[in-house]
Amino acid sequence: MRKQSAFFYGGVTCMKKSKVGYLIITFLSVWVLAQFFFLPAICSAEPVYMITETELTTLEKNSNRQLAISSQLAAELQTAREQLRVSEQESTEAKKQIEQLQKQLTELEASSKNQENLQKEILKSLSPSAAGVLREVGLKIDVDRYVIGASYGVSRRIGENYIGLRGEYDWKDDKAGMWLTYAY
Repeated sequence: MRKQSAFFYGGVTCMKKSKVGYLIITFLSVWVLAQFFFLPAICSAEPVYMITETELTTLEKNSNRQLAISSQLAAELQTAREQLRVSEQESTEAKKQIEQLQKQLTELEASSKNQENLQKEILKSLSPSAAGVLREVGLKIDVDRYVIGASYGVSRRIGENYIGLRGEYDWKDDKAGMWLTYAY
């Protein structure tokens, strides 16, 4: 009987000078390396689907239609952004105009108030100089006969206006008349 000695190689106990042992070790080493390199590629591969040419054509048409819609929406979005920019500019200009008009309105209101105050002061200064009672004398004239009548009236100041009474006599018609007058 032959004496065989064993040795430990890569976790496997082998016989010395045995071709079968070397063959097993080589096979196991190749198998481990194959598992290490190829198993992740096989396990992580995506599933493969088979489609017909009609399905591929339909898919391409749908894709092209989606691209056209996407392009159209992008153009509409750009147009909308431009319109928004223009609207914002117009809004800013309108706000500036509103501010200017409000400023002008405030100035005009102040000016109007000053004019009212000035008019009130002028009216106050005129009040003492305006007569409280006005008297008038008038003559009625005809083109052919010259003077044909006479009138006399008295008006009294009430507030800022005058209310009066005037009497007249017409020689031609031999009639008398009365007039109520209002002056402002």
